[in-house]
Amino acid sequence: MIETITELCEDKRNIVFIVSGKERHSLTRTLNETPNLGLAAEHGMFISWPAPARGQKRRWETLVPDQDRSWRSIAITIMEVYSSRTHGSYIEETEMKVLWQYRDADPEFGYLQARELEDHLSNVLNSFSVDILHGGVEEGGYVEVRPKGVNKGVVAIHILKNLKKKSTWEKIDFVLVLGDDHCDEPMLSVMRQIGRRVIDSRRVKNHESALSPMLATMTLVDVSSCDEFISSNTDTFTCTVGKKPSAAANYLHDVDEVQEFLDTLTKVSTCDQKYYSSVDLRGLFSFDHSLQANIKRGLFNNECHNVVRSTEIINSGLSRSLSMGNFNKNFSPEIQRHPPKVSANLYEFLTTIEDDEEEEALCF
Repeated sequence: MIETITELCEDKRNIVFIVSGKERHSLTRTLNETPNLGLAAEHGMFISWPAPARGQKRRWETLVPDQDRSWRSIAITIMEVYSSRTHGSYIEETEMKVLWQYRDADPEFGYLQARELEDHLSNVLNSFSVDILHGGVEEGGYVEVRPKGVNKGVVAIHILKNLKKKSTWEKIDFVLVLGDDHCDEPMLSVMRQIGRRVIDSRRVKNHESALSPMLATMTLVDVSSCDEFISSNTDTFTCTVGKKPSAAANYLHDVDEVQEFLDTLTKVSTCDQKYYSSVDLRGLFSFDHSLQANIKRGLFNNECHNVVRSTEIINSGLSRSLSMGNFNKNFSPEIQRHPPKVSANLYEFLTTIEDDEEEEALCF
């Protein structure tokens, strides 16, 4: 995965960020050798913009100012009570948050204790500026207390609004967001709403009706402040890992499919630099009719091969912006009767999550 991410970061047309709940030192130890990779630690409490040099010491920004931390001792005292009566549970402390982990406890009893702890903390700490999160249930689970106002959705908006200051980019025209658990939902929700605003804007310009309202289960956020940083032609893809109720519009089944998908993006990112694109094949049918006849008869000899590889022929009359869905339109009638199966867009690769309000009502 690190090799794949490194290859994506090497393409100057990409900006890649990893947003994690891990601490800064953990991310730095694992990923600091990857040039041009942006990092966000502790769900966006700390953010480090892409550094061009390998091994360069990272500079971290704090997304929230230092606040009253007296809540930490209160939270730890309460968590110690639940740790003493839940075998296998333990407490973790980081720079900005406190967690009660029960991944090594009995799953059913640990979950019940976590729900009780979540309610207990909510009642005791309601006067403090903190958020209480119960997450990671599929992996064992934890209850987390952290300063209010920071989540992966907030850091996503922060990145979009400050990207122009940190790079040479004017506006973004493609966004892909991947996440797998409850902590990623704010980020998926924010980016999906940004994508919908772009689509609605295009539909209004074309005098078309707006999209149907978002599901009631999705938390609505004001994302209008990002409009000036997003292109009117932006394509936004939100994807969760595992089929489940989510703010994402698409899903991949497991981590193996995520790896396969990112490898595919890497191939697309690098093929234009090293090889001719398959789109270039339509240039073969724009020039010499005798060449077409030779190809149909299978007489693709060295002379034809050299002609085809001529840069002048490949580039002549070629528009790289042609959609792959229109690929077969430039071929002869015989080929058009049996067109090749080509994926027209990224949506055909990802599996769409069907919005079933009744099913989601049961889940939530």
